Amino acid sequence: MEAQSIIRRRTRRNSVAQYFERIFLEEKLNNWLGYLLFTGIAGVFGYLLARQTFLGLSLFGFVLGFFTIIACLMSTEVGLYINLCYSFFAFHLSRFLFQDNFPVGVVTDVLLGATFLSLIIRNVGLRKNLNQFARSPVVIGILVLVFYLLIELFNPYGHSFEGWFQTFRRFLESVFLLFISYVVFTGYPSMRRFVTVLFVLCTITGLYGCIQQWHGLFNFELAWVTADDNRFGLFFIMGDFRKFSTMSDPTAYGVVMASCTVFFSIIAWNQKNRVHKFVIFGGILLMCLGMGYSGTRTANVMVAAGIAMFIMLTLNRKSTRWFAAAAALVFIFLLYGPYVNSTIIRFRTSFMGSQDESYKVRDVNRAFIQPYIHSHPIGGGLGTTGASGLRFNRGHYLAGFPPDSGYLRKALETGWIGLGLICVLYFIILKFGIRAYFRSRSEKFKLLYAASTAAIFSFYIAEFAQEAIGQITDVVVYYPIIAIMLRLQQMERARDPKEEGETEQ
Repeated sequence: MEAQSIIRRRTRRNSVAQYFERIFLEEKLNNWLGYLLFTGIAGVFGYLLARQTFLGLSLFGFVLGFFTIIACLMSTEVGLYINLCYSFFAFHLSRFLFQDNFPVGVVTDVLLGATFLSLIIRNVGLRKNLNQFARSPVVIGILVLVFYLLIELFNPYGHSFEGWFQTFRRFLESVFLLFISYVVFTGYPSMRRFVTVLFVLCTITGLYGCIQQWHGLFNFELAWVTADDNRFGLFFIMGDFRKFSTMSDPTAYGVVMASCTVFFSIIAWNQKNRVHKFVIFGGILLMCLGMGYSGTRTANVMVAAGIAMFIMLTLNRKSTRWFAAAAALVFIFLLYGPYVNSTIIRFRTSFMGSQDESYKVRDVNRAFIQPYIHSHPIGGGLGTTGASGLRFNRGHYLAGFPPDSGYLRKALETGWIGLGLICVLYFIILKFGIRAYFRSRSEKFKLLYAASTAAIFSFYIAEFAQEAIGQITDVVVYYPIIAIMLRLQQMERARDPKEEGETEQ
């Protein structure tokens, strides 16, 4: 009966879609009047863009935004890809068209909300997916953390509801993104499509970072960097600008490129199709170059840690031992090779130590703030540190304090209790990936488990030195990768035992 009701709902949706397609596209617009209408609209856009640029761009943006939201509502998978593409390019468009005044966060909320609303509108197995989703120990751990952050609203040391709300909202949206990805990944083909789209976006972003390095920053980017003295000081290092490509800053760019380098390196090494392997390694090369040009030392450590995790997972394989040997040779060459420039120097200081003043300042800050962590088990409240503290909790003891670490920020804002919950959650996720890898009997599933676990581990390593998880550019990578692992396990549990020996690539 349930299957019949699902078929009837799908039939009704298809009938409605076919009806609108026939009425509007075939009968009303597929004629000379429709052609004239679209020609007139194009002419109006052209005139406005030529005569009144701002009005033309505003009208174009309104129409584009309207149809984008419609696309998110009509298809959850398309909505996921739209959110992914927007996260990669939103800051670049803001700098290029709006002098960095575009409300990037607001549009992110709208797009993600429309995509989540499509789940309710379409209702394709929503209850079943939600029940399966909520049973996972990973999701249970995330929901416990959501509940704890909700309790932080009553933290007596927090002075601002808006500061709490902004932090809680971002985390809750990440949970929505995780569930959206879980629903979209109904099978291996949908996961493969997501990985392909992610690879294309990372390759384009890596290439643009290389263009910034080889060509130099474009005028609008240079104007943006030099408009703020603090930003200029962070971006201009050792006589050159750190590259940020299409993202918000060099750190965000480096972190995303590093995690995706780990993920796609594992996939490429185990790819049997030579053409596909060559294409993927070409994209990885651009990602690595862009990562190096970002000047983010944490990204170098991320790649090394992620590759090490993969080697430990699959050391029993001959191909992995060859991979480990090749990775070791590349690492040694970069560390001790005769070629020297600012990028290579920053790579070497990531592993050989540095007398950089920023390291000393961070050590001093961490030693200074430790007594506060010990005396505040639930922390100082959400949104109380760094720039958000100055904005929402001016006068707070932590306002303006630079945590420079994801773990330190969590310890300061949620206390050592919150930090403990975060560490337990990270442990559960890693344990889930490792255990699923060794239990899986499908080679293509094992490959995704290994690549996902290694990429996630690289994020956790980055949290020691940077806030690597939380920006819109990294959550669209981090949470869908977790969703891939969750869905893979659910798929394997539902498969026929006779099919579990499948080894096709």
